[in-house]
Amino acid sequence: MSRHTTYVILFLVTASTLVLELSMTRLFSVVMYYHFAFLAISLALFGLGASGQYLYLSKRVFGSDDTPRALSTIALLFAISIIVALFVSLSQAISMEYSTANVFKLGLIYVFSLIPFFFSGLIVSLILFQGARDISRLYFWDLAGAATGALVTVPILNAVGAINAQLVAAVLSCVAAVIASTIAKGRQAIASYVVAILVSGLLLVNFYSPIFEVRYTKGMEKQNVELQKWNSFSFITVQGIPGEPTAKVMDIDADARTYIIQDPFALYGADVIKSEIAKTMVSHVPNILLDDAEVLIIGPGGGIDVVFALAWGAKSIDAVEINPIIVDDVMLDKYRAYSGNLYARPDVHVHKSEGRSFVARSEKLYDMVQLTLVDTWAATSAGAFSLSENNLYTVEAFTDYIERLKPDGVVAVTRWLSAKPKEGLRLMAIAMEAARQMGIANPHQHIAIVGSSAVPAVEQEMMTLIFKKSPLEQQEIAQIGERVALMNGRMVFSPEMRATNEFTQFAYAPDVNKFYEQYEFNITPSTDDQPFFFHALKGANLAKIMTLDLESRKNNIGLFNLYVAAVLSLLLVLAFLIGPLVLSKTGRLMLGDWTAIRPLTYFVFIGLGFIMIEIALMQKLILFLGHPVYALAVVLTVILISAGTGSYLTRNHDHQTSRRYGRFLFPAIIATVLIVTFSLPLLIEAAFGLQLFWRIAIAALLLTPIGVLLGQPFPIELKAVEHHRREIIPWVWSLNGAASVLGSVAAVALAMAYGFTAVVLIGTGCYLMAFLVRGKGTDAGV
Repeated sequence: MSRHTTYVILFLVTASTLVLELSMTRLFSVVMYYHFAFLAISLALFGLGASGQYLYLSKRVFGSDDTPRALSTIALLFAISIIVALFVSLSQAISMEYSTANVFKLGLIYVFSLIPFFFSGLIVSLILFQGARDISRLYFWDLAGAATGALVTVPILNAVGAINAQLVAAVLSCVAAVIASTIAKGRQAIASYVVAILVSGLLLVNFYSPIFEVRYTKGMEKQNVELQKWNSFSFITVQGIPGEPTAKVMDIDADARTYIIQDPFALYGADVIKSEIAKTMVSHVPNILLDDAEVLIIGPGGGIDVVFALAWGAKSIDAVEINPIIVDDVMLDKYRAYSGNLYARPDVHVHKSEGRSFVARSEKLYDMVQLTLVDTWAATSAGAFSLSENNLYTVEAFTDYIERLKPDGVVAVTRWLSAKPKEGLRLMAIAMEAARQMGIANPHQHIAIVGSSAVPAVEQEMMTLIFKKSPLEQQEIAQIGERVALMNGRMVFSPEMRATNEFTQFAYAPDVNKFYEQYEFNITPSTDDQPFFFHALKGANLAKIMTLDLESRKNNIGLFNLYVAAVLSLLLVLAFLIGPLVLSKTGRLMLGDWTAIRPLTYFVFIGLGFIMIEIALMQKLILFLGHPVYALAVVLTVILISAGTGSYLTRNHDHQTSRRYGRFLFPAIIATVLIVTFSLPLLIEAAFGLQLFWRIAIAALLLTPIGVLLGQPFPIELKAVEHHRREIIPWVWSLNGAASVLGSVAAVALAMAYGFTAVVLIGTGCYLMAFLVRGKGTDAGV
């Protein structure tokens, strides 16, 4: 098989693997919960690693005549297993309960979803093993394929959705099988063409008349669906409400819910909206303080807060909605007339943008900045490891909101209120910390918090925090109290309250740090570097997850899954490292010989370092680029393609010159990563107002030198391994993959504890450890 044919097959397989991996995060977020989205990444990396272990332990050797047939067969198995795994994932109803049935269903999904990645990893491992002497070019095509897969996944998801995106991955694998089979010829070629035609036909049929579609979401079967549509970061459905024709329910990823009211001003009028409909939502309360207001609403969804603002006489509303489906397909298309042309009114200006990014770049001042339950629990492909971090709820975000206010303007944020406050108290802590940093004295005098449990079909209480840029006046506090009494709500906190509760205790605490330390839950203010607003459980309280209220459980159960994944990932790395040392003859001979084991630990460290730096940089650039999906596309594509370029640049190094070159490479990696990391905030601040094209260009320029350098440690050391111990190449490949699983989980865990800057530093430290493990080296040992 020619070298160029091998490159094409490798490119197609790695591209299809990335498309499968990222589209699987979307599907898991919808049919299960967003916490399981990072399961797809772990599955991919585990499968890649397991295939290397299999190839090493089985001692399977393919000759040059057998390799094309083997690659074609495995690529076909890759495609078929994608379809089987998709069927299994869609046919299981996974709820929020940890029952025996749920564990069995999750295990079923895990096993069947792992198989495709095992086959794709087997192809990559086999190609790297057979062509180790050409590792610099092979690694380039491996990363170029992955970069292309990451780049095209977003438009594929927008065009055909997460289910068909996985069928696209299967088609790409079939193309690789056909190319390999043209060399193998005979029955293999016929089989490849037949399977390719069948899979392509299935994709075409499923696009126009779905065979595979979402049947269960969060354990419930879909009902009364009037509209459903995918994009790269959500699955939107609009459903009718039995017996209630004047409202529709819109769900994002089958969980986060917003309502569309039928032509409210024609059907009810402003007075009825204020006197009756508003009683069902505590988020309307801040409107009573405003007159002829200019309002900014972040995450308007179905427009209920827009309706309330208009009812109270707002003269202009900027509604910032991140999801184009909600704007274009729902509110300005199918439900335009139903909603009374709400989003097409001359006094309502809809902006398709991420809220925080819009605020940071805006120069307009408002009477109110409002956010009502702005979260979707939806894992974007970029946020597979996010555990629902949200840059809307940080100290820096609140500072941005306050800066956009007129002198007497208000920030109004509505969240859930638990019996033992968690996110509500953290929100207050964020507001007070932001105010202190802006030089506002006695910030508690600017805050009122109201609560109500009047939301239809929702048992849990909701609260709205009102922060006024100037101190709240006595008359305003009285107005708020009267309004809350009308809706059978309660005043949770005001500057005049003397009743003791957690909010008043916090407001008047002599030492807030001591309060944070002693409080049962983690309510320390979240920041852009640690944006984990929703995760309130401290380590010692993990066992309490299933006793929390439903909304808190949804968010915090991700923390439990994270710790489970961390333990399993660590065991995985140890198994991949120790297993072959015990189970294989070569491994047993290596025991006790540090020079032989050293390259194994080297590949573990660079696997850890690469993924940790990648994830941290992705998180840091989300705000700058204005959307998690842009961060995904830019960071993955630039890092992978530049890393591939870095690998290609090592093509003329042999194992001896690679050894010498490494002495300069690792200090360069460490210096470059640290310089970019610590200069990033200044560069972002200076360029934040530029158009998206220029922000992407700046991000690419910052990431490219890092990627070029990070792409070189793998091929230069693999050349030494190929020269001295060629038979362990699949082993070190599997270790590198297993370390990536651990690194991805560790990146989130460390970010929650110390921040994403610390993750970059620890990732950089992994490269330092790889450099030290590598040592000076000799021509005789590896």
